[in-house]
Amino acid sequence: MYSDVWKQLKEEKKVRLELEKELELQIGMKTEMEIAMKLLEKDTHEKQDTLVALRQQLEEVKAINLQMFHKVQSAESCLQQKDEAITSFKEKNNQVMSSMKQMEERLQLSERARRGAEERSHKLQQELGGRTCALQQQLSQLHEQCSSLEKELKSEKEQRQALQRELQQEKDTSSLLRAELQQVEGLKKELRELQDEKAELQKVCDEQEQALQEMGLHLSQSKLKMEDIKEVNKALKGHTWLKDDEATHCKQCEKEFSISRRKHHCRHCGHIFCNTCSSNELALPSYPRPVRVCDSCHTLLLQRCSSTGS
Repeated sequence: MYSDVWKQLKEEKKVRLELEKELELQIGMKTEMEIAMKLLEKDTHEKQDTLVALRQQLEEVKAINLQMFHKVQSAESCLQQKDEAITSFKEKNNQVMSSMKQMEERLQLSERARRGAEERSHKLQQELGGRTCALQQQLSQLHEQCSSLEKELKSEKEQRQALQRELQQEKDTSSLLRAELQQVEGLKKELRELQDEKAELQKVCDEQEQALQEMGLHLSQSKLKMEDIKEVNKALKGHTWLKDDEATHCKQCEKEFSISRRKHHCRHCGHIFCNTCSSNELALPSYPRPVRVCDSCHTLLLQRCSSTGS
């Protein structure tokens, strides 16, 4: 009996040592998981700060876009007013030119009448040399007509000079309008530059929105990863769970991991595989729902299920 008790005591001690080792292993893994959780929380806070900064930059870009839109509207209204003024000045210039043509025609008619009167007076002097009195009277009448025609001609010349002055003023105003038109062209060029700058700012805004979306996707992936780690910590029983840094190639196909080829843990053996080699899911005793397993574990578990079922 003493020897049997001694053997049982040894076996109990051995079992106790194994349990202590397993407990130490669980404690070590728990500390590692707590450190990983703290690092993930720190990364999450940093990403939230970057999100706040990116939102502030987006608000500033929107304010700049609004200012540029107001500037463009003011420039377009000014340009429309300048175009209306130019059209009105062109109409006035056409009216002045038409009135100048009419005055020139009237002047030509008056000069023709004066020439005809002079010719008629010359002819009368030649034909009626003896009738001096009648001729003098006619000549006096003709002189009066000539004086009246000269007065009319003088008035026409004065009107022509006034029209020339108005035409000069219109030319000056047209030169000023040309200068304003050049300024308007400069404003158009500035408007095009502002539109290009607006397009660049819109492109920057789109890039920042895309970066915000990528950051949100990365945050959601980090949260999912934290949930997976919590589930693994609860379900881990005796299997060695490899860290992400310890695996650079898939355990089965030995292909190198990259951005497109992500790492996945098998929930049964704890090794790291690619998506192709761990696309199967099975319900395990330690998980309430079907989880990811590698191809070899999937085959092995199916064989066990078939053997137990038979």
